[in-house]
Amino acid sequence: MAITERMDGKRVVITGATSGIGRATAQALGQLGANLLLVSRDRATGTALASHLRKTSGASAEFIEADLSSFAQVRAAAKQIRERWSTLDTLLNNAGARFDAYASTPDNCEQTFATNHLGHFLLTGLLLDCLTSAPSARIITVSSSAAAQAINDGLWQFGPGNFDRKQAYAKSKLANLLFAFELARRLAGTAVTSLAVDPGVVATRFARNNGLIPWFKHLLYHGRRGELLRPAQGADSLIYLATTTTLPPQAADHCFRLRQPIRACPAAYDTVAAAHLWNASIALTGLDPFPENRSRQGSN
Repeated sequence: MAITERMDGKRVVITGATSGIGRATAQALGQLGANLLLVSRDRATGTALASHLRKTSGASAEFIEADLSSFAQVRAAAKQIRERWSTLDTLLNNAGARFDAYASTPDNCEQTFATNHLGHFLLTGLLLDCLTSAPSARIITVSSSAAAQAINDGLWQFGPGNFDRKQAYAKSKLANLLFAFELARRLAGTAVTSLAVDPGVVATRFARNNGLIPWFKHLLYHGRRGELLRPAQGADSLIYLATTTTLPPQAADHCFRLRQPIRACPAAYDTVAAAHLWNASIALTGLDPFPENRSRQGSN
């Protein structure tokens, strides 16, 4: 399906923008006229990409360095975004990683959970008033079909003694869905829409941080199953949700795959788990309170 909606003048923040799905999304939205802030921990690649987008599409594109697993860096990135823009039309929570060995962040959180969920929770909260200041805004959070494999036991982080790399990743992706749907409920009645995406299995550098052999095995496994998509294919649903002016009525409680709204795994609709995750995320990030009340006031 061809994309017809332009993004001229729209302000878009993309995390994990320097490779894979994020890079493909940035390139497409730049061609459609969006103003872009590209968030990544890779300074060299990020500055080069921003320069490339300015030259090839005429887009306004700047790079902001931040590792999503560090709350201090997320706060610094949010400050830079707010200094540039008072309103924000689209926030794409795309950055993601899988770690095969346990690692602790500077904030004493497990690295997978911090990178994939907590960093985006904090960034969204810090930018929410910019989003509610726009006439209409969208928060798009990237999850994965791996969420269906998560054990929904209310325990979100592993320690060094019980680390399970597959469950750590699956739980972080379930957290993405619970967050996106809970945020949609809390923002009901405002001009901000929270959406979730499952891009499929995409042939990118995802999991390359664990070494060449695990990365190759990941690609080989999914390649043999015929599941691998090109980055542009994986990015298509993100681009669609960022650009379309008309969303289906079930958008807020479905996960989009190949542009179609689908029911997520049953655990994604556990409102008790969502509330527990929400409160735990506030406590861990220090974002207290999450500025949802301010967003509701801004919509009146």
